[in-house]
Amino acid sequence: MMSVLDQRYLLQNPDEIVELKALRMTTEETIAIPNCGSFALTDWAKRQLASLLGISSWKRWFESTTKEEQAEEINRRLWRNGTRMRLRTSRTSLTANGKAGVLRAIVTPAYSPISDQHLGNALKILLWPIEQEPRILRFEVTDRSVTFMMSVGKPFRPGDDKVVGDVWGALTLRNSDVGFASLSVTLSLVRLLCLNGMTAPIPDAVLLRRTHRGISEEGLLDKMKNSIAELPGRISRGATVLADARQRTIQDPEAEFIRVLQMAHMPQKLLPELHAAYALEPEQTLFGISQAVTRASQKLSSEERFELDRATGSYLQQTVLAN
Repeated sequence: MMSVLDQRYLLQNPDEIVELKALRMTTEETIAIPNCGSFALTDWAKRQLASLLGISSWKRWFESTTKEEQAEEINRRLWRNGTRMRLRTSRTSLTANGKAGVLRAIVTPAYSPISDQHLGNALKILLWPIEQEPRILRFEVTDRSVTFMMSVGKPFRPGDDKVVGDVWGALTLRNSDVGFASLSVTLSLVRLLCLNGMTAPIPDAVLLRRTHRGISEEGLLDKMKNSIAELPGRISRGATVLADARQRTIQDPEAEFIRVLQMAHMPQKLLPELHAAYALEPEQTLFGISQAVTRASQKLSSEERFELDRATGSYLQQTVLAN
């Protein structure tokens, strides 16, 4: 995993701060940046550009136009916009149409990204006193974020519960250096029976959450040191809550699913997926609900899975500890 993060970091270009009117859209659907070359847009960067130019939906807006008409319309809007923005690009192999790489993000000049590479290395250092060889349990990269889960300690069975099975304490880091979301480091539990992951159902499972504004890597590490030292005890308490959840029965699974979706700010159109996952292990307990949700979340995008798993942890925490 670290080699992938290192490679991604090495391919990134220095950021450019330019006025939007200096950019040009080409008929090959790339953005030409002065003195840098032409860059293909990721889907996320395209959404950012559309928002800046007052285009509600890129796909709907240009679905019946030619590439020439699309470039003309985008350039007309760029020429009238003197806003200064920070452009984040990375290099790729040169292609036949001369693209220099990929435009990853269009953010404000005040945006101060923290690199995934430095965060991963820092976590390894911070974890050293309690975990010398952390395993990577999950690693996902999209054009919007990087999410990875690092193990803490050894697998154990809370309350000797054979249904819950062995669980692993972990840290889940979700970072976005392109303006999609804030940096988040969350304490998690992973059920090894099917590698489901959920935010640990204990108070203060979120160890760190910061926006990319006026922050430094050194300052972030200082904020995490005390939390890292407390991880073993917090993981144990979270596992106890997970085992207790098997003793809390529920009457209406759908009502519980709706509650979790509302906590995650996600649509109820996901209910069929949750019911299908629940049917695989139909247990009418809080644990059964959490198991179904985290199983179903594996089919979602990395960003959606992160939010749904986190909501599941909050659901267990609020429900079990409140009774």
